[in-house]
Amino acid sequence: MQNHLQIIAGIIGLITYCFLFFKIFKNNAKQNFAAFLLWAILSIITTITVFIEEGNYWLSLGNVLGETAITILLIVKKQIAWSWIETSTAFLVIICLIIWFFMGEKAAIVSSSLATVTASIPQMVSTYKKPSSTPTGIYVAFLMANILSLYAGKSWTIEERFYPASAVVLCLIIALFSLRILQTIGIRNTNRAD
Repeated sequence: MQNHLQIIAGIIGLITYCFLFFKIFKNNAKQNFAAFLLWAILSIITTITVFIEEGNYWLSLGNVLGETAITILLIVKKQIAWSWIETSTAFLVIICLIIWFFMGEKAAIVSSSLATVTASIPQMVSTYKKPSSTPTGIYVAFLMANILSLYAGKSWTIEERFYPASAVVLCLIIALFSLRILQTIGIRNTNRAD
């Protein structure tokens, strides 16, 4: 049963990326190129290391496919930006590779998962500054897939639950930041009613 739930979580994540892909394609959503590029690289590291450790890799595999597709789309649409934040995050990717090489798969799972959260900072900042540019429903769907994957872990081990737990944190923050526009509209509507 747990294996089936892990696969379902990965499929939900991948389907959600398809919806995001089409929103970006139609110019209905702006996303951070660097965040998706770095997420894709880190998800590749996580997928390989979790797979080697025979853990819960379906969510990260779905993320690899979706993040790679989004990264390519953002390049095609010329939605590319790079600043010191992205450079710092890219440095974390290099650190993850070094940790993997010298300390093994479990250390790589931890470092790549934590770096994934850190690599989310550009998207979090973008969402905080312009909440309406981030599709809330999509990040809530990602959050649900991450929670399902966390639940589907067979045990409380690094290879089963660390990556999904990290993904829950980052999607929760982005979803909450994207809801800020709803709060702003709610405040304005309340003020107009008075």
